[in-house]
Amino acid sequence: MLLLTPIAVRQIFPQAPQSVVDAFASNEGQLRLHSAGITDNAVRLAVAMAHCHHETGGFTIRNLTENINYSADRMAVVWPNRFASAEAVRAKYGTAPGWQKKAFDDIYGNRMGNRPGTSDGSAFIGRGAPQITGRDGYREVGKRAGLPLEAQPELACLPVNQPAILAAFWMWKAMGPLADAGGIDATVRPWNGGTNGLVDRKAQYTRILPIVRKLVDVPALPDVPSPAPARPSAPVQVPSLIEIIIKFIIALFRRPS
Repeated sequence: MLLLTPIAVRQIFPQAPQSVVDAFASNEGQLRLHSAGITDNAVRLAVAMAHCHHETGGFTIRNLTENINYSADRMAVVWPNRFASAEAVRAKYGTAPGWQKKAFDDIYGNRMGNRPGTSDGSAFIGRGAPQITGRDGYREVGKRAGLPLEAQPELACLPVNQPAILAAFWMWKAMGPLADAGGIDATVRPWNGGTNGLVDRKAQYTRILPIVRKLVDVPALPDVPSPAPARPSAPVQVPSLIEIIIKFIIALFRRPS
């Protein structure tokens, strides 16, 4: 597994809040990514980080949530198969305050697990590192991440949850073999349903790959020793994951050739 350091996370996401950097570099974050196979090799890690960077603007978008305050012109550009022009958007949804919510309930309704005739379309908009979208997405990612995202979609916005959400999304979409076989090109459609932002995704991948190729590759995660029963006067200090890995690497170098 690749050991994702705080310095590397900051290089990958230069403008991200420190809370996001801390989450990915934490013991829990490392284990989440490792359990999903994201840190198995540099290509997988670079693909995952490139998609996240594109989807969230490097974790700079407000509350890590899709902005639905589109203009009619923008909506026509994003969904050209639905709307021939901005005029067509305005003719269907009007211009009164809140028309965008009505549009998203319609556009995202009756697909991705959203129920027609409800507010599911605007409730289950893109959130978090992978920009989960749709009731089905929130249910599946939440189940794998151990988070009640379908009932509480806003949990997908919390910085501390980003590694778990990314790992769950990656496993749900079975991204590992796709990334191994074809990198960004093979993963963009399963990730977002099309090829939106492919140029930027590729640019981010090209930028990020050299960063992750410099990371320490630990061949196997050493077993974490089970702590002995702690006495009240002398609690056992359990070493952190990073401390264990560092000791493991040092031990490798000290072995006689």
